[in-house]
Formats: sequence, structure tokens, C-alpha cells
Amino acid sequence: MNIKTLCAIALTSVSAAAFAVDLPEFNLADANGDGFVSQEEAKNIEGLTEMFEAADVNKDGQLDELEYTEASIK
Repeated sequence: MNIKTLCAIALTSVSAAAFAVDLPEFNLADANGDGFVSQEEAKNIEGLTEMFEAADVNKDGQLDELEYTEASIK
């Protein structure tokens, strides 16, 4: 293994740990009740804005309940 590979592995481990956040229940995060957490709604939840892009697995610009739940347990 070379140094670049080791650095990539180390950064991935740190990044995953940095995303771990204690998020409120989905229905509280979904302020307008449309079944999704938008980027605007994410601004009201500490730590969610920083991890939003990674949590948005299907890249539709919003988090459904499954994406939100997965983000909260990582």
C-alpha cells in the first residue's frame, strides 16, 4: 500500500465519523410535512447542512425518510 492509499483510507474514516450527528425525528425535521427534508429545512438542524449532500443518495435535492434515517445512524 502506498502513502496515497493510506491517506485516502484515513480521510474516509474521519469523514464518516464527522457526519455522525444526533438528528431529531424525521417528522420534526420535515417542518412543512411534505414527506421530505429540504435543504432549507436542513438549515434549522445543527449539523445536517454539512452532511446533506452525502445523505442525499439519489441526488434529488431533498432527503426522504430513509435517507434521513440512514444519515442519523452513520
